[in-house]
Amino acid sequence: MDKQKTSGRFLFGMAVAWAWAGWAAAAPVALVTDLEGKASVIERGNKRDLTIVASIEQDAELQLEAGARVVAMYLDSKEVYELKGPSAARFKAGQPTGLSGAKPQKRGTALAGAGAQVRIDPAKVVPTVIVMRSLPPVRGAKPGARPKLLGPTGTKVLEARPEFRWQGMNSGTKYQFELADGSGRAIFEATVEGTAFQLPPQVELNEGIAYTWEISTRLADGKKYSSSGDFSIAPAELRRQADALRPKDGAPISELVAYAAWLEQMEFKDEARKYWKTVSGQRPGDERLKAMAGE
Repeated sequence: MDKQKTSGRFLFGMAVAWAWAGWAAAAPVALVTDLEGKASVIERGNKRDLTIVASIEQDAELQLEAGARVVAMYLDSKEVYELKGPSAARFKAGQPTGLSGAKPQKRGTALAGAGAQVRIDPAKVVPTVIVMRSLPPVRGAKPGARPKLLGPTGTKVLEARPEFRWQGMNSGTKYQFELADGSGRAIFEATVEGTAFQLPPQVELNEGIAYTWEISTRLADGKKYSSSGDFSIAPAELRRQADALRPKDGAPISELVAYAAWLEQMEFKDEARKYWKTVSGQRPGDERLKAMAGE
């Protein structure tokens, strides 16, 4: 009986070890932060095309065609490596190893000074969809009649006094702006003629509180059309960290992607979208980047 128990525990332990080994082998070690040309990755026997913001698993093999260029950032160290085709390389735990063609070249560190506390999780860097709470469709309303929010919505913000923006409907339209706190209590209202608004100095917002803002108007048909969005002010320490990590003017695409991925993960979705739009403009053929930019 004891032998059977011992054997059972041994088999269970082996099963756990195999499961752990399989998970570890599949764990991502790097993130693609720039790509030009054609490249693919082979992971656990499966081959797929490489894209910007794609994760690379440990022991995956990258294959670059002639003229291709890939920049990848290791998630733990933030070290950046550049690969040029035609070549092939295997992504080991610490750094890539060349298999053929030009060897991978180390290009410095992304998110300089970030420290061990900053680690990007590729699973959290996905195309986002802006969710707006609005009135149900009104029968007879014109398509696109409802105000479209541009930000902030569904996001944390870096500014203590963010600018509220929406897409205009008809020229000369007046809008009613309303701001409420997490309990639904209205804390400010104003009539606005433009398509952007910033709170007056006497209205102060607190960190960590979920606020809801609504923009509404009445058209010639007499009906009210409105849209609303949620946001919160990030803690001061997190805002300081975001400012410290911000890429300098003229930074390469790989740094913009790394920073935007971090912003996305930290729920600064509106801020991240600005960088995705910049990168998408420089890599117009990447459909995933367009999705990240909300285009």
